[in-house]
Amino acid sequence: MVSNRDIMRFRAIIFSLFFLSVVAVAHHARFTYDDSKLVEVRGTVRSALWQNPHIRFTVSSVEGSQEELWEMEGLSVNAMERTGINSESFGVGDNVAVLGLLSVRDKNSLLPILMTTESGQKLVLSRDRARAFGLLQESTQPVHPVANEKEIELAIREANGIYRVWTNTGRTGSGLNLPLTDAARAAKESWNQPTDDIALLCEPAGMPEAMLSPFPIELLEQDDKIIARLEEWDNVRVIHMGTDGNVTNMRATSLGYSVGRWENGTLIVRTTDINYPYLDDRGTPQSEAVEIIERFTLSEDETRLDWVATVVDPNTFTEPVTLPMMHWEWLPGEKIKPFNCTLDDD
Repeated sequence: MVSNRDIMRFRAIIFSLFFLSVVAVAHHARFTYDDSKLVEVRGTVRSALWQNPHIRFTVSSVEGSQEELWEMEGLSVNAMERTGINSESFGVGDNVAVLGLLSVRDKNSLLPILMTTESGQKLVLSRDRARAFGLLQESTQPVHPVANEKEIELAIREANGIYRVWTNTGRTGSGLNLPLTDAARAAKESWNQPTDDIALLCEPAGMPEAMLSPFPIELLEQDDKIIARLEEWDNVRVIHMGTDGNVTNMRATSLGYSVGRWENGTLIVRTTDINYPYLDDRGTPQSEAVEIIERFTLSEDETRLDWVATVVDPNTFTEPVTLPMMHWEWLPGEKIKPFNCTLDDD
């Protein structure tokens, strides 16, 4: 029997994690921004596009007789909705004031952080940046719980080890100094995100980038397989359990071929046959010789799942690389949302 105490405890966990659960704002952004200072733009919303991978809107600002049109790019629709912001929060014709960061390469492009609407409501559009600039407390948008009491109770009843929905709350050890080969370093330096980031073409990420997503992940047990449903890009991974891992003549795919085994309560997964050009969303290359070893470790109280991966690719790295550890928390009642990435019409 699930007690009211259990429900209240998880409600407290959900509330405390709310401000941590929407991370990695500039994930696959089309522009690079100057983090050194805030800029305010006041004007009228001229267009608003609510679609994944990022919401986009324009604001017309008039100074004297001079009109400037600002292009702004925010989070995904899914991330915005989880913070209580949707297409009804602001729209075309609204007068707004937006605090944000300037693009370093595109004039009149802004990463929006805090928007003040015509009614005086303050909407945080980028939580990690707002936190960095001390703006998070200015938010007046309502906090929407991920689930009601019945949904929380059902989630607690159905929880089974690692098999549930997990919410990303960040990573440990970011900012790696990767030991790149000369060829890999040259390839990375020539990468240009606006033109080379295939995610901007709504192409699903491959391994290991798919696992570095800031969006929720669901792990399901299905016969002799573990299915990983990744919200971003509506990706689905299959981990084959109970095989020897010596599969030959496999057709390489973006997610590769994954074989898993349990060792002292930790799920260890080896993935090979990966046909995906990048290790991450910053243009680090990888070859088809890449091999990834992942470790999924459940906390003693089963409310946290840690993920760490070691990458071996002699064509890219001079030595094996351990990626920053990812942390997922269990928010009972959280669900995987459809992503439905859509290309711009322009």
